[in-house]
Amino acid sequence: MKKKLFFFILSVFTAGFLNAQVIDSANVIADTTTANIPTAGKTSSTEAVGNKWANYDLSHRGGDHFIFQFGFLGWGGATGDYKLHGFSRQFNAAFMLDHVFKSNPHFSLGYGLGYASDNFFLNGKYADIVGKSSSSSTFEITENGGGGTSFKKFKIVNTYLEIPLELRFSKNVVNPAHGFRVAVGLKGGWMVNAHSKGKNEINSAGTSMYGTGYIEKEYSKRYFNTTRLDGTLRIGLGMFNIYGTYQLTSLLKSGAGPTLHPYSIGFGLSIM
Repeated sequence: MKKKLFFFILSVFTAGFLNAQVIDSANVIADTTTANIPTAGKTSSTEAVGNKWANYDLSHRGGDHFIFQFGFLGWGGATGDYKLHGFSRQFNAAFMLDHVFKSNPHFSLGYGLGYASDNFFLNGKYADIVGKSSSSSTFEITENGGGGTSFKKFKIVNTYLEIPLELRFSKNVVNPAHGFRVAVGLKGGWMVNAHSKGKNEINSAGTSMYGTGYIEKEYSKRYFNTTRLDGTLRIGLGMFNIYGTYQLTSLLKSGAGPTLHPYSIGFGLSIM
């Protein structure tokens, strides 16, 4: 009788123990599942960073795809006869793509293809870009060209194909064209043409030799570096901006003349 009672008590105790273990296991699973479910209205720090820009629609964001610039040109390092005389000017145009940084759409990377035309004025002078004078190894600019003449109006025109690269900041994330913007970068250029144009050739006494309508053009890249690298800066509000460039490389080849670094400052228009 005692033996039967012992086994009965043992069976009840074992069943109770096993039942408690099952209940505890179920509670652990429930607690684990609950721990993985975020509390309503709360977001983890990781999710907050990832969703920071989620409510911004950037699908129609403009990206300065078309840029047009017009400005004043100068020669850094010019002295004596190499000083420009007249309104030297520049025209730039570029088509660029805009890659927005997903981590912070205030910033983007702009890159594309451009064209530049530099017009350096040397009115009252003559620049021998071909090398007709006796010292043809040096680029010469004089007020009395090789034949003792100069031109009432004279300019050197250099044109380039360019690859611009910009790091951009836009205050207005969704529509940069309606806010403050800054872009700093570099652009590499390859010279496609270099020529000079003189109008109204005059002698040392200032008398016109062939009439005021006389024009002389000469084409040569002889003294010019055919590649260049410029530093660039644009600051604007909306579609309008001011810009500046500085050529980091020399305009002239080594030994061809003084080290000249063209620079520019002007106004720009960026659209789309």
